[in-house]
Amino acid sequence: MERLYRSALTALALLIIGLIIGIKIGSMLVTSTITSMRFETLTSTQISFITLTMTKFHSIKETFTITKTRWMTKVQTTESWKTLTLGCESGYLITSYWTVREEFYHGKKVPVRDSSGKLLGYYRRDFIDDVMIEGWGKGDGVGNDGSYLGYDPEIGFTESPNPLDAYDSPLIPWKTVAAPPHLRKGTIILIIGFTSSEELSEEVIDKLLSSRFIVSDRGADLTGRHIDIYVGEQDRADMNESPYALYIQNATICFIL
Repeated sequence: MERLYRSALTALALLIIGLIIGIKIGSMLVTSTITSMRFETLTSTQISFITLTMTKFHSIKETFTITKTRWMTKVQTTESWKTLTLGCESGYLITSYWTVREEFYHGKKVPVRDSSGKLLGYYRRDFIDDVMIEGWGKGDGVGNDGSYLGYDPEIGFTESPNPLDAYDSPLIPWKTVAAPPHLRKGTIILIIGFTSSEELSEEVIDKLLSSRFIVSDRGADLTGRHIDIYVGEQDRADMNESPYALYIQNATICFIL
């Protein structure tokens, strides 16, 4: 009987020790939620944004509180890397410009020289007039080498293998935008809405609302709320009849700085 009693006491002691050890181990466990980062896609009525849910830690021991603080500091640093400065304004005028092509013109050939007096070639008079408006044109190879002829009011006529923006980078259709000085170079522009007095094709509407435009060109006549989108090379005699000839009023645009 006494031996049975001692065995019971031994079993009880082992059970108590096991419970104590279990509690110690349990107090060291950490529960947490899952960190997630979600990206919303851009539509015509909303702007991209980032939502960050930080992991939360629950612990009994103080040592785990220190780990939590360090971890959250890293999350805050990561979050700051994703910060974007957005600004939206309405009442903008959107127009377009293009590279003219001499093959669509029929005027008399005349000599064109750069600011130093060097002969650049012979080009049609009406073609030159439009180069002076649009900024760049491609020669037809008759009396010239067929390269691109550019015009700047400050430096006159120049030649280049590619039509260039104000910073000597190639113009990119439906990406390069000429803008007034208050919009700095490299600003990304999103068009999120507009009204137009003319009918626009679905293709043009899609390009306007889905493209990410970049300010990388300037224009002497661009002031206030006015941006000019580069749409590529001339593809018909009268580009004013092209669906890419834009004149859109009351546009709302957003900037990513």
